[in-house]
Amino acid sequence: MIVSVGGDVTARCPACGGIKFAPLLEGQLRLDTVLVCSRCAATTTYLELLDQIGEEAMKRANESLDKLQTKRGRPRKPGK
Repeated sequence: MIVSVGGDVTARCPACGGIKFAPLLEGQLRLDTVLVCSRCAATTTYLELLDQIGEEAMKRANESLDKLQTKRGRPRKPGK
């Protein structure tokens, strides 16, 4: 399984950068579910991957805001 939000932000294995994971045990996916990286077999939890996605989404949002603020002082291009 790939853990992502909108296909734009994808969680990666902290050890190797892989993006595919499988649950260690069968059952319903919960925040404390242990997942195994399909590439290197490192383990992590579903919550850790969701936290990683949240951090990346906040980073991107802040970068976008910074870009908007730096453009704010520039004059607009004349319309056609």
